Amino acid sequence: MASQWVELRDLKFILHEVFNIGEEFLGKGKFADHDVDMVNMVLDQAAKFTENDIAPTYPDEVQRKPVEAVFKDGKVYVPEAYKKIYQLYCEGGWMTVSDSPEVGGQGFPALIAAACAQMFLAGNQAFLMYPGLTHGAARLVEDHFQHPLRETILEKMYTGVWAGTMCLTEPGAGSDVGALKSTAKKNADGTYSITGTKCFISAGDHNLTENIIHPVLARIEGDPAGTKGISIFVVPKIRINPDGSLGEPNDVNCGGIESKMGIHGNSTCTLNFGENGKCIGWLMGEERQGMPIMFQMMNEERQGVGTMGVALSTSAYLHALSYAKERLQGVNIMQMKDPNAKQCPIIQHPDVRRMLLKMKSITDAIRILALYCYYAMDKKAAATDDAEKNKWEGIIEMYTPLVKSFCTDMGDVVTNLAVQTYGGYGFCREYPVEQMMRDNKINTIYEGTNGIQALDLLGRKLGMKKGLYFMNMLGETAAQVAKAKTNDNLKAEAEIVEKALNACAGTAMQFSQLIKTNPFIPLIAAWDYLNCLSEAICGWFHIWMANVATEKLAAGPIEQDKMFYTGKIEGAKFFINRITALVPAKLETLTKDEISCVRIPEEAFAV
Repeated sequence: MASQWVELRDLKFILHEVFNIGEEFLGKGKFADHDVDMVNMVLDQAAKFTENDIAPTYPDEVQRKPVEAVFKDGKVYVPEAYKKIYQLYCEGGWMTVSDSPEVGGQGFPALIAAACAQMFLAGNQAFLMYPGLTHGAARLVEDHFQHPLRETILEKMYTGVWAGTMCLTEPGAGSDVGALKSTAKKNADGTYSITGTKCFISAGDHNLTENIIHPVLARIEGDPAGTKGISIFVVPKIRINPDGSLGEPNDVNCGGIESKMGIHGNSTCTLNFGENGKCIGWLMGEERQGMPIMFQMMNEERQGVGTMGVALSTSAYLHALSYAKERLQGVNIMQMKDPNAKQCPIIQHPDVRRMLLKMKSITDAIRILALYCYYAMDKKAAATDDAEKNKWEGIIEMYTPLVKSFCTDMGDVVTNLAVQTYGGYGFCREYPVEQMMRDNKINTIYEGTNGIQALDLLGRKLGMKKGLYFMNMLGETAAQVAKAKTNDNLKAEAEIVEKALNACAGTAMQFSQLIKTNPFIPLIAAWDYLNCLSEAICGWFHIWMANVATEKLAAGPIEQDKMFYTGKIEGAKFFINRITALVPAKLETLTKDEISCVRIPEEAFAV
């Protein structure tokens, strides 16, 4: 029976046949001890772990009961089922798949950890946020924390004995981080007394681990206002003695957890630091370097959140596909005049097939879009000269807002279509797609809303290095587009993609002039532009995959692979002709002098 949770075949296709990691990375440099068989073994085990252990907790596959974190008597309790899978996750070494052996990791390319994460998140996003945030916080400790307890903290976090968070958001500040009110006062022993409140802290408190390490943004007394005056501190939930043992509570208290639209199994907390004046922390890095340090984790988490959108799209599509194959309703349109015609599976109805292929083509596109960021990380790590490293660093910069924003917005589209495919049953908790739809919504909001990602792309990324990063990004598309143009079966699609990419470049140049004369035009258009660029780039990814599939078909594969490669080509045609093809027309509207949303008086918004 086909999986309803993971697309293992497609992940292997991208890694081995499109990115060709066997020749690109494996057996070379820092990956000298890894080969294709080892990678496949890891991917196979990740798929089994997802299907056998993680997915059954989403939320209750038998009774469809909500699985929620609970706040009671000042403490947070995770769903009971999470304890077992957290233990299995840690014992399996999944926390450190791509981390250095020096910190207990397995040293695989970042791509492999990302592919595993796509599967795990498809099984239960709410659960994966606990170890995911722990890993992100541990990376900050590894890179920026110099302290006698550093090695102890790292060992405990990378093995999952202790957990981690990211404490940035505050009541009244939200996305305006510079408005934070949390303070730090230096003590005689070099520690800092931390005071303040953080809200919307994912996995902020729980009973999975004996301690939680909080990276906390705060302003040292006397430092300037705004983001330039912010520092970052390592604040444990339980104090750590010099010998590494746990001491007394560190005056970090949970004020409650949010009642949310989705991801109910994850505890989204309000945390109060220093209510009793007894919360201490250690400075991470240098004073007033909090934002640059935190942005390391933020950028990693933004790519991780994009992966969440991919994961939920994957599981929603696969569930909808399975349902459409089994659900009998109506007769095939070609037999409508036959009074003896039998009911057919709804996958035979044209509109259902349209929804399914749209889900498939979008999910295929955003899967490789998200993985490409990690491919760029591995390319950067393997680079032997500064120019090559800088090129791939620039591509990571360009792709990060696209991955975070487009993958999660498309997660909304795909989960919506999955519910629609089920019809009325999709709207009921008897089936999981309604939960997937609710879970994905947060992905468009946290780690910087998608509107903020669009402004980041427009205001920072397009102009970095005087546009060099953007041009390098577009330059990477040329070879596969040119290759497809020599194939009669893909020539028309290649020309559509080329036209869309050129239109994106032209619009960016127009924006660079408009920002000086009428900045509201590009500012209003930022989110739409990000989506247009993503749709053009995803058209390129589809061309790339279709080129590979065409070559494989020509080699005469087995029947099962023949169907897989045919699906890649047809999915590419659907996406490019129905989504990428619209990009130039949409871009044309974005440079018009239409700024009614800023011109309209606030009172005129009323009914």
